[in-house]
Amino acid sequence: MPTFTLFSTTNVASGRSEHLNRMISSIAAARNEDTSLDIRLLLLLQNCPPDYDIAAFPDWIETSKVDGQISLSAARNRLLDYAIANRLVSVESIYGFPDDDCWYPENLLSLVSSAFASDQQLEFWFCRYGSSPQVQDKLQANTVVLQKVISRASSNTFFFRGRLITGLGHFDESLGVGAALNGGEDTEYAIRAYYTARKTLFSDSPLVGHRDPDPNLRPKYFPGTLRAISRHRHRSILGLTAYVRKLLVGLALVVRGRMKPFDYISAIRSA
Repeated sequence: MPTFTLFSTTNVASGRSEHLNRMISSIAAARNEDTSLDIRLLLLLQNCPPDYDIAAFPDWIETSKVDGQISLSAARNRLLDYAIANRLVSVESIYGFPDDDCWYPENLLSLVSSAFASDQQLEFWFCRYGSSPQVQDKLQANTVVLQKVISRASSNTFFFRGRLITGLGHFDESLGVGAALNGGEDTEYAIRAYYTARKTLFSDSPLVGHRDPDPNLRPKYFPGTLRAISRHRHRSILGLTAYVRKLLVGLALVVRGRMKPFDYISAIRSA
């Protein structure tokens, strides 16, 4: 069975330890349910005081610390660099980027591992997320077009074959929480993966646990997501179509009074 390397970060000062514990507990449960699963979590602790006790973490979690706080993209890139330098991700292994407030329901990681093991062409798999994830005995997955990747791929829900890790490179550090533009970093990474992967599959079900998508956040994340899509709009007709579609979505937000016209124009200029 392929091994998993998961990259995550948490802000120790935020006091969200119950969320992090839930995520860690879900991975521990997956390891216990299927002893053939080899799962490693690389965890970057931000705003971490010198006396913070890391001994309580299980031995399959490898921690590192940052005194202050960095952006989500920068944190992931730091973890990626460490994993590549220490050869922690093999060509046939699986890697992903769970947020510290997501969790994996029973049997999901085992099913994802089986999907990659049974299809050597599969290099990018993703699903939806929700507050009440439901996992069946078998994953139902289909090939997808680019727009589905843009609409549904999330750092909480996408997994990649290890062969892609060096080819995809870093997350864009101008995008994401704590960066110049909120959001869009996972979308941009997923678009690159879609064009690079030999095969991409999507399970159209909320299989990963996370708070439900909030449509009220669309204006906040619009500039980052528009830049992510714009960066790849010339790679195919589907990319250009996705870009035009996103412009229309933003225009609709302006018409409905959910985004200021100035913010819309600024987003286009910064894309």
